[in-house]
Amino acid sequence: MRLLALAYLLFQAVPVHPPRPTLRPRTSPTPVPVLAPLKIRSRKERMDRYLVAALRHSNIDAWLVVTREATVDPMAFDVAADHAVGRSACLFVDKGDHLERIAVVASYDTDTFERSGLYSNVIPYGKEGPGPALKEQIERLNPRAIAVDMSRDEPLADGMTAGNLQWLRETLGADYSKRLVSAEAFLVSYRSRKTPAEIAKLREAVKKTEQILTEALSPAVIVPGKTTEKDLADFIRKRRRDMGLGPSWEEDQDPNVMAGLARGHSAASEESILPGSVIRIDFGVDDDGYKTDIQRLAYVLRPGETEAPPEVASAFATVRAANRAAAAALKPGATGTAVDTAARKTVTEADYEEYPHATGHPIGFYTHDIGPLLAPAWPDRYGKLGNYAIEKDQTFAIEPALEVELPWMMGGKVGFGLEEDYVVTDKGSEPLGTPQENLILIPSGS
Repeated sequence: MRLLALAYLLFQAVPVHPPRPTLRPRTSPTPVPVLAPLKIRSRKERMDRYLVAALRHSNIDAWLVVTREATVDPMAFDVAADHAVGRSACLFVDKGDHLERIAVVASYDTDTFERSGLYSNVIPYGKEGPGPALKEQIERLNPRAIAVDMSRDEPLADGMTAGNLQWLRETLGADYSKRLVSAEAFLVSYRSRKTPAEIAKLREAVKKTEQILTEALSPAVIVPGKTTEKDLADFIRKRRRDMGLGPSWEEDQDPNVMAGLARGHSAASEESILPGSVIRIDFGVDDDGYKTDIQRLAYVLRPGETEAPPEVASAFATVRAANRAAAAALKPGATGTAVDTAARKTVTEADYEEYPHATGHPIGFYTHDIGPLLAPAWPDRYGKLGNYAIEKDQTFAIEPALEVELPWMMGGKVGFGLEEDYVVTDKGSEPLGTPQENLILIPSGS
């Protein structure tokens, strides 16, 4: 009896911890709630629509994202790992008849991954770390080529840090480490494509961007000789805030307002906008995570002028023609370099010097998003990013430019740039907004 009592007391004194529960594999991911934000709903739809096709297009059968806090992969949101604390390994493997979707994550991070609707199997780890479970899954699925986010030329495809790569190689061993390849080509195809709802959202965002620019480039806002570049930029920022929108890039640089000589990307100055000035505004908005990038051109009439002088009219007509030439070349199957060539040729054949940058870039989740770059064949600058083929449902900003000396503007050249946002369709492309057709004229005020 005493022994039984002693055993009972000992049992009461020592806390008993049940074994940590494991998550049972699911045969299909959990549906995403209908009322979730568009970016959340669309990442699941994008995965269902495009991921397997992009894997096969790139001749790989697996994509692996390894990320952790403080060194978050740019693609972490797309795999629901953007808020993970512990090291997370997100693995997608094309098995021919189905897509394996596996996340190996810290036990305290599982909830977000489960609720994302992206995974059929969320595997928690404890003190043993993610290595054993990841290696077990890799050995079970035996992919022949494992794409990881490493890229020499595309920043958004280069999220694999040196430390994570070292850990991954040590975890997988020599055989599977030899199967690691760059995910650049896969991500250029997969991540750049938008769902129908996202394209509709970008149309709305572009319309709002254009509305603000129309209001800004008007006599109601610009009083020549009094209004400064900064005044104009501040008006645009205020209207953006009033409409509940954020900046497309750093707020102190968005918008970029230039009235006078070209000076590249820089903050708006305290210089007054004078008659005879070409006003060039580069501006975008962030509308619930979807970004735009638009440029508009205006000319401030000098006293006695009723239209822009020939030098200004010709330069505007040329950048407009270059923009439209690029848009006409933007179609499925064309390379980014082919699109760039169409615009660049238009500028040089009009006897202007070629511009020192790419004709355009992907747009959407970032101002300069991942996707085929509309770039010239300058391998030392752009690598092979201009060689990728354009695909349906990709979205781009097209921005050819030129610089020209104007006789009344001493000390340098004046820049002209016209930027429009486009979506690729089945057979070509179409503008997401209303492209600028005519040079905006601002009265001199006298």
